Amino acid sequence: MKPTIFTGWLVLIACAFVLPGLGAQNAQEREAQAATFLVQADDAYARGDYQKAAADYLLVVQVSGNKMNLSRAHMGLSLCHFYLNDVENAKKHILKTLEIDPQKEVSPLFHPQTYVDLFNEVKQENKGRLALAAVPAPAVAPLQTKAQPQAGLEQQVIPEGVLEEEGGYFEIGIHSSLWSVDPVKGAFEDTLTKKAANEIRENLTDTLNESNDGNLAPSDDEQSLAFSSEGYNIGFEVRYYPLGRSGSMSVGLSLEKTKIKLSMKGPVTQRYADGSVATVEGDAYAEISPLSANISFRWDILPSWRITPYVVLGVGLGPLNGTAAYVYSGTYRRGNDQAGVSGEETKTFDDLREEEEIDLDRFILLHSAIGVKGRVYKDLILKGEVGFWDGLILRAGVAYRF
Repeated sequence: MKPTIFTGWLVLIACAFVLPGLGAQNAQEREAQAATFLVQADDAYARGDYQKAAADYLLVVQVSGNKMNLSRAHMGLSLCHFYLNDVENAKKHILKTLEIDPQKEVSPLFHPQTYVDLFNEVKQENKGRLALAAVPAPAVAPLQTKAQPQAGLEQQVIPEGVLEEEGGYFEIGIHSSLWSVDPVKGAFEDTLTKKAANEIRENLTDTLNESNDGNLAPSDDEQSLAFSSEGYNIGFEVRYYPLGRSGSMSVGLSLEKTKIKLSMKGPVTQRYADGSVATVEGDAYAEISPLSANISFRWDILPSWRITPYVVLGVGLGPLNGTAAYVYSGTYRRGNDQAGVSGEETKTFDDLREEEEIDLDRFILLHSAIGVKGRVYKDLILKGEVGFWDGLILRAGVAYRF
């Protein structure tokens, strides 16, 4: 059967209704795809993966025809290039954003001041051009109604402004440190060794007088106690960045278990008025193990970099509990006679407070350090630092941010 004129009209009518519907479906699919790319880009940006975020924002630019999506994508591209230190591309996409939305503003509450300054610089340099872009075009009746998004697509698109409203984020971590005051021991070594030597000599004299009818009177003395220190620290920390991932300042709260041991070892000699002399090998130490609560402030110097140096200042408080002890052994010579002599004593810090040897019952920890941290996998971070924790610390830790 040959086609009739009636059949031809049916084909034309079908084309008139079906083909625009196919075009609308393709536009809807593109916008749905653009919304997916936006979600991926925003997630990568929030993680600080600016290379991946820039690639996804660029896909939005290539796929979408929606002005809101394009504005957000170019804004995201400008921020990614800014954090990647590509100023020229950052300025290019700032201008693209302003061409779409000439009234766009950014705030230092949500972005670094240097980015805000760059944004305003581009806006000022292109003031005349943007003023023309802001003039509404004459109303022209469209030849074809633009396809509307699928039902529910509006909910898929992230509201504009998510980049500006980044908000804060948390970081949790654990760390361990080696501790020593040996590098600065000269400031107090003499005081501590003299105190330990005096305690040993007094106990030594009391011990000898018990077997010599209390007739020994000390004359001169000497000691060569050598000072050393050791310890460790372990801690759990929760840290908050109030300005989000692009912010440099953070505040951390932590629980820290610290062990500090100060040791003094060496010979101690006590001479007496009758010519006798006692020489012993002494071993004295003071040890504390406070569990402290700490607050610290940290400033990341280059927060957008994968490897970031930082500085820390903090303070902690914990109970001052511990033990002080000494032990000695040696010989006592009187004329041609020689005898062995030994002794020991252990006191808790509570005992020392009762004897009014010490007054404090709280231990204050001061913390200052410089360090470096690096993102090794997604949001997993390794860090290391060197600094002062009532002594020198070398610290290593691992953290996770979310």
